[in-house]
Amino acid sequence: MRIQLPEHYTILITRTGQSPIALRFRPMPVLVGACVLAGLPVAWVASLLYHNIQLSQRNESLTQQANEVLLELDSLDAEIEDLQERAGLPEVEGPVQADPVDSQGGVPETVDAEELLRLAQSRLPSLDQRLDAQIRPALEETLAEEAAREAAFPSAKPLRGDVDVSSEFGLRPNPFGGRGYELHNGIDFRGPIGTPIYATAKGVVVKAQQSGGYGKHVVIDHGYGYETLYAHLSAMSVEVGDEVTRGDLIGELGNTGRSSGPHLHYTIYRRGKAVNPRYYLRFDQEP
Repeated sequence: MRIQLPEHYTILITRTGQSPIALRFRPMPVLVGACVLAGLPVAWVASLLYHNIQLSQRNESLTQQANEVLLELDSLDAEIEDLQERAGLPEVEGPVQADPVDSQGGVPETVDAEELLRLAQSRLPSLDQRLDAQIRPALEETLAEEAAREAAFPSAKPLRGDVDVSSEFGLRPNPFGGRGYELHNGIDFRGPIGTPIYATAKGVVVKAQQSGGYGKHVVIDHGYGYETLYAHLSAMSVEVGDEVTRGDLIGELGNTGRSSGPHLHYTIYRRGKAVNPRYYLRFDQEP
């Protein structure tokens, strides 16, 4: 059944000894206004709840981001310590920290996201200062020293392409048919006369001469206690004092001096003592 509201209501307010006051109003606007007024608290509460949810989500997101930043800073700090160790710098003294696997406990408390971000921000300047003021210069010096040492390490082959080893380092029978054995202080590479011979590392030529035993031969000082000898050459392409790098032409394979056939005699000296080139040569590394 449909309820029909009257179009107007009249309210009479009587006063003693005076004429009554008549108030007329339409019911529909009043009902609408009452509904609006009744709905305002509900809307306000809903808006407040929505705002609180947004703040909670934002705070949770900030907390997660702050934790991620702190974890990244921990990882960066560990990497800086590794670089510091590689650069040869002493450890920075600080408070002694307990082993994280020791017994731990306590009641957890929630840390404010802004406090976490402030903590992360406060750690950045000290990390930057350690990198810029101490570790980076020392590390660059260390890397330069490593690069120089690597360039001076006699690891390349003295000939290009496939090599034919005719005599190894160590004891061997007399190659000229005599009785007994002799100590061979290098390694021999057989090849045609005129085959190019290359420096196996960076260094300075300290000998480029001819003798009865080694014939025409070249000695290169590589520093760090290393020298290399290239003997029985048919021609020499360098002079004493020349600076060479790995792969520079220094002469041609030959048969000069005490030699039973065309070959290159190659010796590596470590602090003045001949060592087995097999321990240094990388046969896959071209000069």
